[in-house]
Amino acid sequence: MSEPAPAAAPSPISPPLPRKPFSILVTVVFSIVAVAYVGMLGRPLVESRVSPLSELERPADSLDRLVTRELDLRAAMRGGLGWEWRLYRALSGDDDPVEEAGGWYDELLETIDSPRAELHRAILLAESGRADDAGEALARWAAAGAAGARLAGWMTAAYRDPPPAPPAGRARIAEIDEELPATWFSDTLTTRIAGRIGDARAQASAEGAILARGRDVLFRARILMAASAALLAAGLTAAGWLLRRRAPARIADAPLPPLWSGVEGYALFARGLGAPQAIALVLFLVLRRETGFGTALGMAADLPLFWWVARYLRGQDSSMGAAFGLGPRRDGWAPLAGVALALVAAGIAADPLIDVVGGFLDVKSHWTDGLTEELLWAPRRQVMLEALNATVWAPIVEELTFRGLLYGTLRTRLGVGASAALSAVVFTLPHGYAATGSASVLVSGVLWALAYERTRSLWPCLLAHGANNLLATLWTLALLR
Repeated sequence: MSEPAPAAAPSPISPPLPRKPFSILVTVVFSIVAVAYVGMLGRPLVESRVSPLSELERPADSLDRLVTRELDLRAAMRGGLGWEWRLYRALSGDDDPVEEAGGWYDELLETIDSPRAELHRAILLAESGRADDAGEALARWAAAGAAGARLAGWMTAAYRDPPPAPPAGRARIAEIDEELPATWFSDTLTTRIAGRIGDARAQASAEGAILARGRDVLFRARILMAASAALLAAGLTAAGWLLRRRAPARIADAPLPPLWSGVEGYALFARGLGAPQAIALVLFLVLRRETGFGTALGMAADLPLFWWVARYLRGQDSSMGAAFGLGPRRDGWAPLAGVALALVAAGIAADPLIDVVGGFLDVKSHWTDGLTEELLWAPRRQVMLEALNATVWAPIVEELTFRGLLYGTLRTRLGVGASAALSAVVFTLPHGYAATGSASVLVSGVLWALAYERTRSLWPCLLAHGANNLLATLWTLALLR
């Protein structure tokens, strides 16, 4: 018998190819969504014909609230402390607020049809010495039926010669009290009519109402100004302490450049910026109506970002705490407090400086910059959720996206300065602000990126971002709510 043939040696098994952590198709889709989102919100900055009013649901009401509170406040400050009034004028500019508000109403009336907004514009024109320019509106109202004739009658009694007879003037004041809410506009009309017919009591009552509202706003503004001044002083002190320290302000040990490649970092960034907008679009198409839970749904739409980042880092034997310096070292707590306070102070000081420089260059912020309508008009529970989103959730998501992912990814190819500048530009565009508002966001983006580089931790950026948003939220609630 022949010997059995030896068994053939098993062929070597090739190891499986490493699985790519990100789908190219998904990355492309989210990139398209992100570019469309950034481009849509950034249009007011690069294209002056695009009105930011299109982003508001109640532009007329919001503008009325802003203008009336501002003019009430100025009336109170003019009769208050001299140094406070001079400081306020220096920070807010020398422009006539009445004339400036008239320009805002011009823009508003190009987008909506509102008789009350037309009345407010006419009052502003007359109060800025341009009563003749308001005559066009008077002629149009007189031919527009009873409602229009009533508006024309109020303006004629307040600003046109000859003055009305006392009985007719008192009748106009009664109509204004009955039909208009008690704001700077209605009280100014009453003041003018009462002065022309010699009704000292009605005039004093209307002027007193303006002052009472203004003093209430001024009291709240003083509290916030004191808090801002305290933070500014603390931040300057902290900056001085950091400059005197010989040791670097290292808080944690986040690797920069990071452990991911430029391609992988871009894939994560595209998902972080594009996925929430894609989810929001799908929800809008599915629900087809306002649910009242827009803020909560928007916050929930950000959650996949954390899953993608955590999943990727687990595959690299790392974690979010290690990758972004979220676990301060034992000697890092003092530098953390110092850097965070210094960043907050820088933000507080930068905004008025940018406004002053913008005034010299005749570049002004738009009144809608930073305005969140929900804080003005939504029910209290929704306001609390919006405040939580602005001061806690949005800083976490934005710092992870723009500093942790975008800046870190740029550092794989570029130096510190170029990465900070470019990431700040991309961070600025989705805010949708005009020139000076965008300059404020740009400065913050650069400072926060540099702080991340120096401290190797996202914590200072998170705290400074949250504090700046908290101050902005408190100013909105205190002065406009």
